[in-house]
Amino acid sequence: QTSVKRKTQAPEFEELFSFDISIKEVQRRCLFLSVRDFDKYSRHCVIGEIHLPLEDLNIIKGGHMWKALLPPAHGRKTDLGDILVSLLYLPSAGRLNVDVIKAKQLQQTTIAGGSDPVVKVQLVIENRLVKMKKTSIKRGTIDPVFNESFSFNVAAEYLNDINIVITVLNYNAKGRDEFIGQVIIGESSSGPHEETHWSRMLGTNRSPVAQWHTLRSRAECNELASKVI
Repeated sequence: QTSVKRKTQAPEFEELFSFDISIKEVQRRCLFLSVRDFDKYSRHCVIGEIHLPLEDLNIIKGGHMWKALLPPAHGRKTDLGDILVSLLYLPSAGRLNVDVIKAKQLQQTTIAGGSDPVVKVQLVIENRLVKMKKTSIKRGTIDPVFNESFSFNVAAEYLNDINIVITVLNYNAKGRDEFIGQVIIGESSSGPHEETHWSRMLGTNRSPVAQWHTLRSRAECNELASKVI
């Protein structure tokens, strides 16, 4: 992401980003750009966004272009909430740390209007569930603060075959926990924001990378999850 340009509606960035990707892979990829209003204490508000299929661009020649920003896509019928997650990989120790920091405006699953959220974190390697961990339960809130860290042993050679499945549930003492929303971060990420987070972590040496993610519905994740787990 770029630096923050304060108090302006005509920002000038002049910042360059590079991605290590083959020319063959480029033809199958899409560049996603999102302009956001920075908020130090909460999730940034999306001003507009654009998708650029790279197969439609002359990547070799390059160049500059103006594109009109589009309103944020709201394909989901219901706003399920957002979750703030931090990732850190320590190559010398072969350890992947996943920090579940907090969530915001979670969908209420009961008529009473409350929620007892809990977060399930699953590590999937080569389409096989390897480890599953859970946070503590936060009672009676749709804006839970967890600040819980989970550590997984992951050899460097498996980094390209990893998926982290993060599922937010409403705890049910009398039966099965109720699904609220989910994101998948890793090799088969559930969206461009999740893919960006994973790429940022891989490109950052021994420093945690935190990012907000909008939770996705079961229908959105089911098809992808069936290929992941």
